[in-house]
Amino acid sequence: MSLGKLKPPHPPIPPMSSSVPPKEAPPTWGGDAMDTLKMKIGLLTRDNSEAMAKMALAEQAKEEAETRIKAAEEKIREQGKKIQSIKIKADYNNDLYQKNSKTCRRKEEALVAAKEEIQNLTIREGELKNELERVHAALPATSEKLCETSANADKQLSDVKNLELRAMIADQTVEEMEEQLELAVNMAATTNHKAEEMLRKLEMREAELKKAESRANTVQNHLDSINDKLRASDKKMNAQQFNLEERVQRERKYKKELALLQARITETEARKERDVEALKVLKHHVDLRIKKAAKAKK
Repeated sequence: MSLGKLKPPHPPIPPMSSSVPPKEAPPTWGGDAMDTLKMKIGLLTRDNSEAMAKMALAEQAKEEAETRIKAAEEKIREQGKKIQSIKIKADYNNDLYQKNSKTCRRKEEALVAAKEEIQNLTIREGELKNELERVHAALPATSEKLCETSANADKQLSDVKNLELRAMIADQTVEEMEEQLELAVNMAATTNHKAEEMLRKLEMREAELKKAESRANTVQNHLDSINDKLRASDKKMNAQQFNLEERVQRERKYKKELALLQARITETEARKERDVEALKVLKHHVDLRIKKAAKAKK
């Protein structure tokens, strides 16, 4: 409730009494005015206290209403959650019902098929029983026949096995003799071929020996001339050997210097790689700090 609606009503001003003489009017007027002011102040304070009490009651009623509204909202939320859970359960139960109905239909179909299969099996069982009775009736005669035929078959099998053994032995002997004959033929052919090759090689070697003798004579002459040249070249080599030793010493020095330079290059490359890795780590830390600073500013 607003304060503008709780304005206290102004009390009516009391009328002036006519019995008072006109000479004493000023002092009575002042007394009446003071009384009226006191009455007004008393009324105003009373109205103000009433208004404050009403305001307090209104605030209390407002707080109670807000608490009731909050409790009602909480109840509404709880009811909504319950309704949602009930809907979920209903959907789940509906799905289960549909699945169960499908499984029931499948089971019913399977049951019908099983009944048909059982009927077919009963029919087949009756047929098999009839066939078994017929077989039991014909079993003694067939068993006697089987015994006779088995004895005859055993005799025939023993004869066949003996014949097979003889045939196998004969086949093995024939195969061994054929193998020996093939080996003899192959050995004769290889010996003839080797003899022909040896004759050809001998002819070739004789021709090569003649060519080698002629070449040896020419080579001997050439060697004599080369020995003369070698003697002259030995003298030159002795002079050049001294120069070569000096060159070898220089090359050794150059190799040592090159090895030192390569070691320094490898050290500088390793330092460079270390510096590059350190710079990468530094850059990563700087980027992380920049991101943290940007997040802090945001």
